[in-house]
Amino acid sequence: MPKKRFEGEYLLTGLIRCPECGAAMTASRTVNRSKDGKKITRMYYSCGRFRSQGSAVCHANSVRKVEAEQAVTDRIRQAVVNPETLQRVVRSINERRSGRMKPLRDELTAIQTHITSLEDKKRKYLELYEIDNIDRNMFSERLSVLHKELDSELTCTSKLELELRDDQADPVSYEFVCFHMTKFDALLRYSPFQQRKTLLHLIVKNITLDDKRRIEEVELAFSKETQNHFLSGAPSVKSIAEGAFSCSKDNLLLNQVITIVI
Repeated sequence: MPKKRFEGEYLLTGLIRCPECGAAMTASRTVNRSKDGKKITRMYYSCGRFRSQGSAVCHANSVRKVEAEQAVTDRIRQAVVNPETLQRVVRSINERRSGRMKPLRDELTAIQTHITSLEDKKRKYLELYEIDNIDRNMFSERLSVLHKELDSELTCTSKLELELRDDQADPVSYEFVCFHMTKFDALLRYSPFQQRKTLLHLIVKNITLDDKRRIEEVELAFSKETQNHFLSGAPSVKSIAEGAFSCSKDNLLLNQVITIVI
């Protein structure tokens, strides 16, 4: 592991973007002394380009660590339990499911047509072989090629039929999405630092600041990877968060990315 430049728990390193140049903001701090000589450490997120290349390329544009992290986690907590946001998520999931079906059906129809054509060829070769109008070696070679093509197309057919069957299931309900999103809220509240940091880096795509260095937008992306990591495979870490990670395989979210800007 690389050595830390500063001690401290920085949740958002690399996620916040500099409002001036767009570079990722990294951990920084200042150390001062009060009138009575007591050391005071203040922690910030500052422009990574400024820290590595100096004022010729950008400025510090520092934002206080505590305020930034509080603003981001508060927004996420509000978003994952907000009925209007969750309804948008439900609509997005179900629209994507229905939108996927037509191209899948078209592809399945094309493959089935090709399989029929291959079966016809196979039947003709057999007829030619039976009346001794085709060389044995040529027959074996062509039949082998046909079998490989048929096996490949049948495998594709099985996969497409499985996808269609999954997409034709009942629409994802509001209650189902709400159940999963509130588990993210529990994770944000009760998990240890490293687990919360991993969660944020999985679900937060981007954090932008306005011209006054306040949190402007937080872009979230919930995917199968996020769910598998936190709702299936990870153990609970505190009794208060029991159940926050449990999720049966039958209730997994779809294999697609759901993006929310808050």
